[in-house]
Amino acid sequence: MSDTSAGIRRRYDNSGRAAQAAANRRAVLRAGVDVLIERGYSGATMAAFAQAAGVSVETVYKGFGTKAELVRQVLGTAVVGDDEAIALIDRPEMRTALGRASGVEIVAAFVALSIGILRRAGLLLGTVLASGRAGEPELQEIVHQAGEQRYADLRRVVESIAAVGDLRAGLDVERATDMMWSVGSPEVYAQLTTDRGWTMDEYPDWLGETLAAMLLR
Repeated sequence: MSDTSAGIRRRYDNSGRAAQAAANRRAVLRAGVDVLIERGYSGATMAAFAQAAGVSVETVYKGFGTKAELVRQVLGTAVVGDDEAIALIDRPEMRTALGRASGVEIVAAFVALSIGILRRAGLLLGTVLASGRAGEPELQEIVHQAGEQRYADLRRVVESIAAVGDLRAGLDVERATDMMWSVGSPEVYAQLTTDRGWTMDEYPDWLGETLAAMLLR
């Protein structure tokens, strides 16, 4: 075999290994949602993640390093819907929502995005957030960071409403963000759709109407 042929073969082999590693990573991230919901953070071991994903424990450690990092990535992937390294606030659908011409349109676009996130990750977020408040220090840190990011994203939405002149008179950005944070939380979503049996037609209507009444002039 020539040197050129050997080089091509090596590149081909490397490509195959990279593709398999990426496939394994996605499998672990998908399986991680069910593992966390069923077992909680404390009961979710690296072996449990590996078994659910159909990969070796070694593969999980190589791909994520620690359970805390794996859980962090499971949450992030569930929220945005894929494992691309693009923050929610920087995604085209969010930028489109923030660029709407009126507060009514911004709220409507935000509600549509929120419903997509809650459908994908509402139960997972509710489980992890509840566990994090009294959980292990590493989980508390994950929950704290996720909360800080969520607050920053919501603040951008409120700032966009204020920028088009539609924020309710006497309501400042910080208070409006606090209100949005509370009403649109995964905990409230879980209470209404699980505990109270609201349908996924009723909940979005209520969320949109409530946010509009609280935030818009």
